[in-house]
Amino acid sequence: MPAAQRLRPNRTVDMSYFSDALFIGDSRTEGLQLYSGIEGATFFCYKGISIFDVISTKPKEVVTLDGKKYSVVDALDHTAGQFGKVYISLGVNELGYYDDQGYHDKFCALIDKVRETQPDAIIYLQNVVPVNPELCAKYWPSYVTNDKVDTYNEILSQVAEEKAVILLDLHTALGTSDGILAKENTSDGVHFNKAWYKEWLNYLMTHAV
Repeated sequence: MPAAQRLRPNRTVDMSYFSDALFIGDSRTEGLQLYSGIEGATFFCYKGISIFDVISTKPKEVVTLDGKKYSVVDALDHTAGQFGKVYISLGVNELGYYDDQGYHDKFCALIDKVRETQPDAIIYLQNVVPVNPELCAKYWPSYVTNDKVDTYNEILSQVAEEKAVILLDLHTALGTSDGILAKENTSDGVHFNKAWYKEWLNYLMTHAV
């Protein structure tokens, strides 16, 4: 494994750091793209997508490149060698799945694919930010819970260790000390308001290698 992959995030960077960065994610990552003020980065993200959609025998085509639609995996092939950093943030749309081993295995497979296609990239695996239970009870199915978030974050920690990638602890950075997403930082219990997307970006800029 590249030695850089085993370093702890220990530096603050400016916006130019993201000029060769790729973000893979779901609607939360879309929010980062739209509302945080980030500049220069590339985004392979789509509302509702899960790791089970990304790594599949029939992966969803959600990335548009040169006017054509690609799956995330095919888009990684199409952009081989272009990125110096790859940020992965998935896990919310998986909360209704009950396949912990599959979750583990597919994240490992995605990291392997990133390494294959972007061999010089630093890989950042971002764990899952908690949800707000009160608002989730109003707007989301009953399986959208912090108990499941915690289970999946334990798996992501294992994946990061096994694959020697950098784990970014968004759960702590963007959650409360009680392990929930504060009501004032979300309108629906899952997605963030503009200020909290900016806080996410600030965390990324102060936790780099």
